[in-house]
Amino acid sequence: MLARLMLSYDVVLSFAGEDRKYVKQVAAYLQARGVKIFYDEYEQVHLWGKDLAEHFELVYRRSGQYCVIFISKDYVKKMWTRHERRAALSRALNEQVEYILPARFDDTEVPGILPSVHYISLPDKSPAKFGKAILEKLGKHTS
Repeated sequence: MLARLMLSYDVVLSFAGEDRKYVKQVAAYLQARGVKIFYDEYEQVHLWGKDLAEHFELVYRRSGQYCVIFISKDYVKKMWTRHERRAALSRALNEQVEYILPARFDDTEVPGILPSVHYISLPDKSPAKFGKAILEKLGKHTS
């Protein structure tokens, strides 16, 4: 239950830097509609001086209602995304609720994300269309 007490974001975003252009547009769409999101570029001053390994564990394990993982071939190669994913998986395992929302740029297999977990395919979705899907998942009105 500690996780519920720590919520400060509606959605936390986990992605590889190579996918930033798309993710940045999703983040902007959500922020413009009042969604509280963790997107690293919006947190630069807050992150300044923090131990990122410790802080990201807190963010991805305790601070969001949902964690959107943007899966790509680059995502599985990165040290930081591995750390974020492990923290998110720990929460999903402990709480046994829908927490991780996978979104795929490609068919890369991701350790810990079972093939049976439904995902949204991104190649045919604009950032705004995907942002609208996130709003719907949050139960927020889209218009």
